[in-house]
Amino acid sequence: MNYRAKPDWDGKVLELTDGLGADLIVETGGTATFARAVNATAPGGTLFTIGFVTGAEATINLLPIIIKALKVIGNNTGSVSDLLDAARAIGAARIEPVVDKMFSPDEATEAYAHMAAGGLHFGKLVFGLEW
Repeated sequence: MNYRAKPDWDGKVLELTDGLGADLIVETGGTATFARAVNATAPGGTLFTIGFVTGAEATINLLPIIIKALKVIGNNTGSVSDLLDAARAIGAARIEPVVDKMFSPDEATEAYAHMAAGGLHFGKLVFGLEW
């Protein structure tokens, strides 16, 4: 769910799951969204945190994590071998990323301004490179 388009996205997750929450939440927002991710995770579920677009520090009430017995797992980017395995799996499954807009290398200033404006894109901003 797009946390910018639906700031109360955790409520929507709870609504869609009859109040149970999701078994797996992939948390990419960081500071601004971490508490909502905890709220949206089902008891015994996993909160997989991979990003911190809105910051890397969060003040969180630990009680819901403890009561729900959540598994909070952090992740880094992994090894080159992991990346190659992931690329092969993505290719085999024909997974297509959501791309909001492509920029040429000469449009770097515009790309960063577009990203910094916040809330204007959904999906990845991509630089097309000629080889």
